[in-house]
Amino acid sequence: MSGSNIERRVVDAERPLTGVTYGPTVDDDGYVLTLITADGPLEVEFDEESMYLLWTEVKGTPWPDPPTSTERDLLVKRLVELANGADEKMLREAIRVLGGER
Repeated sequence: MSGSNIERRVVDAERPLTGVTYGPTVDDDGYVLTLITADGPLEVEFDEESMYLLWTEVKGTPWPDPPTSTERDLLVKRLVELANGADEKMLREAIRVLGGER
């Protein structure tokens, strides 16, 4: 723990595939993010809205230090950012403009 009230733990490198998991809570209506650390498991519970916000934030986020981003990569990232904040009408219009109408 540092000088502030923030507790820091490091995910166990020996368990890279199970070090971070998430899913619905067993005894509540929310979700739980579980981190397996050298000091033992750490669970963080979220209500549905908070978990959705976290999920939508990270689902379109690339690795923190991509080797090189092409112009296309940057445009796709921007499109995802805009889509996450768009309403249904805006999304339908974007799909139409991109030729994705069915």
